[in-house]
This record gives sequence, C-alpha cells and structure tokens, in this order.
Amino acid sequence: MAEHKVQNKYHARDLDPSKLPKGRKPKNQQKKVCMMLPMSICCNTCGNYISEGTKFNSRKEDAAGENYFGEQILRFYFKCTKCSVELVMKTDLQNSDYVVEAGARRNFEP
Repeated sequence: MAEHKVQNKYHARDLDPSKLPKGRKPKNQQKKVCMMLPMSICCNTCGNYISEGTKFNSRKEDAAGENYFGEQILRFYFKCTKCSVELVMKTDLQNSDYVVEAGARRNFEP
C-alpha cells in the first residue's frame, strides 16, 4: 500500500515562534549543486580531457565584488575525474559564456 502524505503538522499551543532560532545563512556561503560541464576542458595537472556534458557535484558561490549590469557573477568549484585536483570556473555574462579560472584550460576557444 502507498504511504499517506502528511498535509499539516502539529504545533503545540504554547509554541512561541519568536523564540525559535533563525534559519539564515551568510550570503557568501557556498552551495552544493549538480551541474553539467558546458564545454570540454583539459586538466593542467594530469592532462585528462573532460568532455562537454559531464555531470559534476560542484560548489557554487557568488564572486565577491564582481557583477555585470547588476547581475551577480557566479564561481563554480569542481574536481578532475582522474586526479581529483580542484578546477575553478566562473560565468562570463558579457559573452554569455564561462571562463576557466584555475586548474584547467579550455580545449576550443570560441
């Protein structure tokens, strides 16, 4: 049989919401995201070629102090599939593209 989903939760009568801890996080904290590589790259350490469309678990953060017409530029950290060295990539909103910052180089420059 299928499980029944709970539509509401029980709250005690003496619950005071003002005493609950706030769930806010710092703005510059990194978030874990799953992404696909938008271009093929080559690792500088081991020479491994990583093709376009490879899925990665990566960390995403706002690039501090960098924006383009008010839009925040994002930076992604992920690891090489062969040697596990950290690779860094950030968004390039002006050209609607991505720029590899560290650990790798792009195979084909547009």
